Amino acid sequence: MSSAVRRPLIAVTLGHDLPERPATLRLPRSYVRALVKAGATPIAVPPGVGGPCTRQVMEQVDGLFLPGGVDPHPRPFGEEVHPETTIDEELDALELNAITCAVSMGMPILGVCRGSQILNVALGGSLIQHLDPGTINHYRPDLPLSTEVHEVRLADDSRLAKLSGTHMLRVNSLHHQAISRSAPELRVVAQSEDGLAEAVEALDPARWMIGVQYHPEELLNHEAHSSLFDGFVSACSEFASERRRTD
Repeated sequence: MSSAVRRPLIAVTLGHDLPERPATLRLPRSYVRALVKAGATPIAVPPGVGGPCTRQVMEQVDGLFLPGGVDPHPRPFGEEVHPETTIDEELDALELNAITCAVSMGMPILGVCRGSQILNVALGGSLIQHLDPGTINHYRPDLPLSTEVHEVRLADDSRLAKLSGTHMLRVNSLHHQAISRSAPELRVVAQSEDGLAEAVEALDPARWMIGVQYHPEELLNHEAHSSLFDGFVSACSEFASERRRTD
């Protein structure tokens, strides 16, 4: 009798539903759908549990997924809070701890929108705290997230380009912040037509660590976007297998 295939467990961080419902935690269903479709079992991790609890969770999972949400606090890169910035400090603490744990274990990490920003901040980078509309308006809450707003060009030698099977993507857009200085361990691998960083990944090609500024979970009908989740979950499965071999 064959045993069931073990689906990788992926920690998904939860933030508060700010500013409307600060006592409520939020996680759009599209993230769960994308991870499950790719073959993973998502595990929700709430804020406020503390560093030791976060590490305990991270020692049991096979990957870290950082979803979209409100803005990271600019304190780590030495700036004051911009008037347009909305902060969830408990979420910041949770994700900074989770990223530290995941990086120390060599665990695969995927960040989306805010997730890419907090990944960059955690590793020593900085953010543009507010973008005014220019050649491209990157903050389009008036459009469904399934709407492709602009093009993104991928670096030819990037993991993201290999996964996507293309060097040009059409993406949605729902962010008023962006990566400014990339962290020492990351490199920018995608840019929009106005030169804004749209994706980062590990400088070390052996490490599976990607952050994208757009929302691929809302564009799963396009193989170039669904393949990002497939690649992430596959990497988490490989990480789990390797850990079992060395335990």
